[in-house]
Amino acid sequence: MSRAATFWVWAVFAFMYLPIAMIALFSLNDSKIMSLPFSGFTLHWYADVLGDGRLGGGFLTTLSVAFLVAICATVLGALAALALSFYPMRGRGIFTVLLLAPFLIPKLILAVAQLILFNEAGLPRSLLTVIGAQTVIVLPFSTLVIASVLIRIDRGLLEAAADLGASGLSAFRRVVLPLMANGLLASWVVAFVLSSSEYVLTAFVSGRAQPLSVLVASDFRFALSPSLNALAVMIVFGNIALVALAELIRRRAGQARG
Repeated sequence: MSRAATFWVWAVFAFMYLPIAMIALFSLNDSKIMSLPFSGFTLHWYADVLGDGRLGGGFLTTLSVAFLVAICATVLGALAALALSFYPMRGRGIFTVLLLAPFLIPKLILAVAQLILFNEAGLPRSLLTVIGAQTVIVLPFSTLVIASVLIRIDRGLLEAAADLGASGLSAFRRVVLPLMANGLLASWVVAFVLSSSEYVLTAFVSGRAQPLSVLVASDFRFALSPSLNALAVMIVFGNIALVALAELIRRRAGQARG
C-alpha cells in the first residue's frame, strides 16, 4: 500500500473514531467545562450515571425494548430469509423490495407514518408501539444477515436428508437450523444494537416510559454534562462487549460442531 493510501486510510479511521475518543477523554475530566487543559482526572461522572435513577430506568427500558425487538426481528427475518432462499415464489422481486423498503425510506417519514397509523388504530404511545416501530426498521437488516448465511448452505444436504427418509420439518431441524444458528445469533446482536441506539422513531412513538436514547437527547438540549460523556462511553463499550461475547459463542459453537 502506498503512503498516500495509508494516509487516507488512517484519516478515515480518525474521522470515524476521534469523536468517540474525545468523548471518552472528557468523561475523565474533573471539570464540568469540556475543554482543554484538564483540571484533573476523575471517575465521579461514571458514579453519577450509575446513581441516577432516571437514567437507570431508561437503561432498563432500553434493554427490555432491544431484547424484544431483537427476538421479533430475528424470528421474522428468519422466516423471510427462508422464503427468499429456499422456496420458489411468484413476485419474489416485489416481496424483496417491500421487505427492504423501511431501510430505504427516511426515518423521519417512516416515524410520522407510523405515528399516524398508531393514532388511527387507537393505540396509545407505549413500549408496545416502540417495539413495533423498531422491529419494522430493524427487520431488513436481520433478513439480510440471515439470508447471507442461508445462501451458503449446500442444497445437497437437504436432498440427502430427504433420500434418507427425513421429512421437511425434520430436515430443517437437523440440517438447516444448526447451520443457520450463527446467522440467527448475528441477527439478534445486530438487531439489539440497532434498537438500543435508535432515536428518531423512538422519540415519535414512545410514551411515558422512555428509552435511554430519548432521555439523553432531551438532556443534550439543555446542558452538555460530562455525565452524558460517561454514559456514552458505557454504551459504546457495552455494545463492544456484546459483539465480542456473541463472537466467542459463535467460535465455541463452531469448535463443538467440528
